[in-house]
Amino acid sequence: MTTPASPDRDALRAAIETLEPSTLGHVLTRSARLWNERALSAVHAAGFTEVRESWLGILRHLDAEGTRSSVLAERLRVSRQAAGQLVSELEGKGYLERLPDPSDGRAKIVRITSRGLQAWLAGLQAFAQLDQQLIAALGATTIDSLRTDATRLLATLGDH
Repeated sequence: MTTPASPDRDALRAAIETLEPSTLGHVLTRSARLWNERALSAVHAAGFTEVRESWLGILRHLDAEGTRSSVLAERLRVSRQAAGQLVSELEGKGYLERLPDPSDGRAKIVRITSRGLQAWLAGLQAFAQLDQQLIAALGATTIDSLRTDATRLLATLGDH
């Protein structure tokens, strides 16, 4: 069986290096990574030194009253086992808790603890501080326009 000829690695790298910086997705992804790094540093400075970047995504998938582990796994797009491991890790650090589901005594819900809420608040305060730094650097009109356009982009892409 013959395999198709592989494209030249150098040609592929050159194409990637040309295209990558010009895509909106690349710019947004890099911006989000840098934003999260700065916010995480502020969360660590606020005393939550064990918080890891991999934990950040779970917060937006938890309902205020708690979320079943199976639903959390679906929302995170991971296996139930992977979600369970992540929940166990955060539970062990005091950021999440498992409680009986009031609608089904056999099931458990995952809920953020007071410590988790404090860390979340520290992250949001870091975001607000970053907003202010960007306003100082780029101007309020630019940041307001960026926020409006990004919100429209999220709606267009289907994030509700």
